[in-house]
Amino acid sequence: MIVVDSALVVATLLIAIGIYGLLNSKNVIRVLLSSEIILNAAILLIFSMSALVGKSYTPLIFSVFAIGMALTEVVVAFASVILYYRQKGSLEVD
Repeated sequence: MIVVDSALVVATLLIAIGIYGLLNSKNVIRVLLSSEIILNAAILLIFSMSALVGKSYTPLIFSVFAIGMALTEVVVAFASVILYYRQKGSLEVD
């Protein structure tokens, strides 16, 4: 139970760090890294909440889903960065 509580605290801190990074960053790459932190925190939150509730979902299903979501986000993020750089000539957000 202590592990689940600490996982909830860590997930909450990661979400706060990610939101802070999204709101205070002017670089596109930092914004994308902040969104990645939020995604990983959400995955950690889902795992810890399922352990807290007592539902024994198969961790393999969640792991495959998490890896797929992270991979999709990275592909879209890199495509967005390349497109933004081609249009603006810089990676600074206005």
